Amino acid sequence: MRVDIEEAEGKLSELIGKVVFGGENQVIITKHGNPVARITDYYNPPRGVKVGIAKGMFTAPSLEELDSVNDEIAEMFGVK
Repeated sequence: MRVDIEEAEGKLSELIGKVVFGGENQVIITKHGNPVARITDYYNPPRGVKVGIAKGMFTAPSLEELDSVNDEIAEMFGVK
């Protein structure tokens, strides 16, 4: 939800209530259309990028493939 700062000044309590109790994840306060502040629930902040967002976009190497390069990696780090 986006609200211009002029409108937000008169409705701050209402906007906070929407975030805490009304199901809004956050309220973005804008000035001349540009975001300047965000109201979020202190105890339940908005979530970032979800784990698994790249699912199906690449194939992870098998354990055998990883094990086959252990010595090479150790040499790169100077531990072998």
